[in-house]
Amino acid sequence: MKRWGLFLAMLLSVSFVLLPGVSVAEEVAGWSTGHTQKSEMMEVGNVPGHFMGVSQFHGLSFYTKGPDKGEMINRMGTTIFDVVKGQGTGTGYEVKTFNDGSTVVLKFSGNQLPIDGGKKTAMEGIWEVAGGTGRYAGAKGSGTYKTVRIGDFKTGADSYADFTGTITMK
Repeated sequence: MKRWGLFLAMLLSVSFVLLPGVSVAEEVAGWSTGHTQKSEMMEVGNVPGHFMGVSQFHGLSFYTKGPDKGEMINRMGTTIFDVVKGQGTGTGYEVKTFNDGSTVVLKFSGNQLPIDGGKKTAMEGIWEVAGGTGRYAGAKGSGTYKTVRIGDFKTGADSYADFTGTITMK
């Protein structure tokens, strides 16, 4: 009987030490807006309409679900794209800065397709947490996004995105 009591006491002690370190993945969702500040592109020349380039954007994100629900924050990022007649891929990084000064860095990649006769571009893809500071230090997570961009990179396009996923904060 003493052994069981000792075993139970040891198990409870270990639980109190280890359980506070256990993190739970939380669902996140929201929307973002963006404006292309700067874009540089070049025609590749191997087929008509093949361009590659880089663009910088800034905007806002609003969280409708998750630990930051109700918070509107600043975001900025850079996208590298490779398209033929507007269809192709984009990859990049985005930094979101929260009201308490914490940041989260997201790596994203996806595909884009011109719609509405090329006046708009539909994009969708995946994102993952690549780093962070403050309460996002050591965070992990991933999810998906869907974006519609209005306008051309050359003239300063605007975009709207919906995002969902999960995030685990330490």
